Amino acid sequence: MKVISILLAFINSLIGGILLVSCVSTHETLMWMTMKSGTGILAIYFGVLTFKDGVAPVRPDRLLLNNTFLVIAGVAAVAWGIHWSIVSGDMKNTVLLVGSSLFMQGLTSVAGIAGEMNTA
Repeated sequence: MKVISILLAFINSLIGGILLVSCVSTHETLMWMTMKSGTGILAIYFGVLTFKDGVAPVRPDRLLLNNTFLVIAGVAAVAWGIHWSIVSGDMKNTVLLVGSSLFMQGLTSVAGIAGEMNTA
C-alpha cells in the first residue's frame, strides 16, 4: 500500500504543480484561482510528506491526521465535481479525477500505516 501511496503522491504533486502554473496565465475569478492554488500547494505538501515518510519515518499521528485530511478533501472534491457537473450540465472530469486521486492517496497511506502497525 505504501508503494501505491508514494506513486499517487508523485502524481498528485505533478498535478499540483500544473494547477499552480495554470493559475499564472489565466483570466479567471479570484476565488477559482485561490482554490486551484490551494489545492496545488496541498497536493505538493502531502506528496513531500509521503516521500519523506518513505525515506525516514514521520510521526505517525501527524501522518495519520494529514492522510485523513486527504481522504476528506478527496471525497469533498468528488462531491463538488458531481454537483458542478449536474448544475452546469458540463462534466468536470478533471475535478473528479483529482479528487479521486487525492482520496486514493490518503486511503492507501492510511492502510499502509495500519499494515505497519499490525506487523510491528
